Amino acid sequence: MGKTERIPLDKEPLDGKDAVRQYDKGARYYMLPEYRYFIRKILKRGIRGGRVLDIGTGSARLAMELAKEKKTDFHITGLDISKDMLELAKHNIKKAGLEHRIDLVEASADNMPFPDDTFDLVMSYASLHHWVNPAAVFREAERVVKKNGAVIIRDNRRVYGNPFWEVFIWTLRLFMNKRHRDNWPGVIRASYTIPEIKEIITRSGLVNYRIGTDFITFDLCVETPER
Repeated sequence: MGKTERIPLDKEPLDGKDAVRQYDKGARYYMLPEYRYFIRKILKRGIRGGRVLDIGTGSARLAMELAKEKKTDFHITGLDISKDMLELAKHNIKKAGLEHRIDLVEASADNMPFPDDTFDLVMSYASLHHWVNPAAVFREAERVVKKNGAVIIRDNRRVYGNPFWEVFIWTLRLFMNKRHRDNWPGVIRASYTIPEIKEIITRSGLVNYRIGTDFITFDLCVETPER
């Protein structure tokens, strides 16, 4: 089976009122089970409070789920480069009554406007494939997380060229609306393989990061060990 080359997306931010509404719909209906798994992963590490940075927060659905978790005390900063996405995120947060738990910042992840050692947890879910300069983003994540903090980043894995996963993708697309059905193959093609991420992490100068699969082996996870 052959490995397919990565095809980056046309642009990093997701803009346009209709596009962000459709993204939010997908986040609510398709991604919630994975959000719940991701949060369980955080809680199993004993992280139940502190300052959290959500890179590529999108419409803030993951941040909201984490903020609503019982017996926790998180204050979450959602960072995104898309103004339209953050406007929708602000609406979602207000509707959920979570303004006191989540704030939003418009900025690029490769040049974050935060001091060193700011956050107890830096997380990102399904935004890695958007990053124009992933090595710089990984360095920034390491800079802004506290010395005993955690970095957990999850994304899709580029699996085209593997007949099993191609059937898996084709099957899941049957349950998606037209926009997600049309866009998801491009997202997979823009995602990375594990060897590619290992090379990027090495180039970033970071050490002691675990790089592997998670949830289902279709996923890719980059995380620090417990410190």
